[in-house]
Amino acid sequence: MTTGAPRKEKPTVRPMRLASATAVLGFVSTLFLLSPGAAQVKVPPDFTFPQGKDSPGVVTFSHEFHKGKVEKCTGCHTKVFKMKKGQTGELTMAKMKAGELCGACHNGKTEVGGKVVFAADDKANCEKCHKK
Repeated sequence: MTTGAPRKEKPTVRPMRLASATAVLGFVSTLFLLSPGAAQVKVPPDFTFPQGKDSPGVVTFSHEFHKGKVEKCTGCHTKVFKMKKGQTGELTMAKMKAGELCGACHNGKTEVGGKVVFAADDKANCEKCHKK
């Protein structure tokens, strides 16, 4: 049985514990910051497509509106559209009617948030995108 003064730690043990705790905290913080939910992507401003020859009006696309409907940017980008504006090619109603571009979702069949998305090729829906 020993009695007496408490044992002192070696002088190098305390700085090593501090360094280890700092390293673990740094690693956990990095994981949190790199998680997909932590990234705050700046939503691009609305942009307008010029009125085509047979178009009933200009079309203004709102990322903000669509962001509220689609969970992630990758829901549309890289699968349907390129990330950089102007890289996807010309948007035409013929492509949309063929299920490309906007028509990939706006086909009257796709459900987003429990609701069926309107069909781009239904004449009753022209004013939803085309503004005079």
